[in-house]
Amino acid sequence: MKSISAAVLDPRPTARSCVSRRLGILWAVLAVTGLLAGCGFHLQGASPLPDGIDRMYVSYSDNYRVGDPPLVETLRQRLRERHVLGDSGAPAKLSIDDIENRQRIVSVSPVDGQVAEYELTTRVAFDYEVNGASQLENETLSVSRSYSFDNTERLGAEQEQSELLTSMHEELAHLILLRVATANEKLAR
Repeated sequence: MKSISAAVLDPRPTARSCVSRRLGILWAVLAVTGLLAGCGFHLQGASPLPDGIDRMYVSYSDNYRVGDPPLVETLRQRLRERHVLGDSGAPAKLSIDDIENRQRIVSVSPVDGQVAEYELTTRVAFDYEVNGASQLENETLSVSRSYSFDNTERLGAEQEQSELLTSMHEELAHLILLRVATANEKLAR
């Protein structure tokens, strides 16, 4: 009986409780981000286009992939929400040259030698031009996130990985538009 009560009172978190807590935090962050985006909130001075330019085109080309990656779709959606998404004839052009998603092992369980934690990294390279003049060339940004992995809870880990990638692509879209806004401020001077 003593061992049962000791197990119940054990304060150490289990792998399942750690994953559940991380997923809860991730959902809370995504909910707040969604609410802010839904109400039209954006950072002051983060206008995606310089004065006198009313449209921006986002391009991505990968001959080995059907469709566009989520990052490109997120960028287009953000510009569409601001009513500035244009076609290939738009005066401002954002060219996404490369998107790379990587996963690496961060830690291994000392008990069974199985992977315990992964790190996801997404790197993007892009160019930005206005009226044919290059404003940003060969710019790169990357974001990384770590997540715990429990082989007995594979479906939960795959869901967490998918949610992290979505969150990372949303963050990269935001960072790209901030970098474009900074370039536009320099252009206005």
